[in-house]
Amino acid sequence: MQLKLTEILGRFNVMHNNQALTIKRLKELTASLESGNTRQPSPNVTIPTGCVKIRSFFGDKYLAVSSNYDSQRRQLGLQNNPEEWTLTRHVGNYYRITRRQGQEDLYAAMDDLARDSQRRRIFTWIPGFGEDQGKWEIEEAAGFPGTVHIRSGYFGEYLYAADFDNLVFTWIPKGTPGKDTQYLWQIEQC
Repeated sequence: MQLKLTEILGRFNVMHNNQALTIKRLKELTASLESGNTRQPSPNVTIPTGCVKIRSFFGDKYLAVSSNYDSQRRQLGLQNNPEEWTLTRHVGNYYRITRRQGQEDLYAAMDDLARDSQRRRIFTWIPGFGEDQGKWEIEEAAGFPGTVHIRSGYFGEYLYAADFDNLVFTWIPKGTPGKDTQYLWQIEQC
């Protein structure tokens, strides 16, 4: 019983800290919007390529490998220490996101590996890749300067930071992310 209470308290503290960070970031955004310091979305936005770090605006942590799922896949999550990725632009405005250590492509898993009916797991593929599941679309997030939305080119689902356990998924029901900060990402050059 004591272990469960400790675990519950730990999860509550993580959620509380994430909420406090989100409130702080929303206040910063509100101040920026009120001061008129915004730019309109542009089809000519420059997305950095080459060595990058990908940071969740919501969690204020970096996209990184969290654990081995099986012998061919590594599951992703959010961590304080940034993982380095190679972002490569391909024909058709698609990007490939590859983990620099091990040259493992980021991809959205098929339905049989989905977390549930609304969340699709995101992995890196240890043997390397090159399939359509590893194609990503990256677009500027309207109203949020310096942030982007990342969408699976294969499934059409947006990458988002879950509000629990520092996990990352795509949202299966689709739709547009709107102003939900869980879908906002910042791509930083290494």
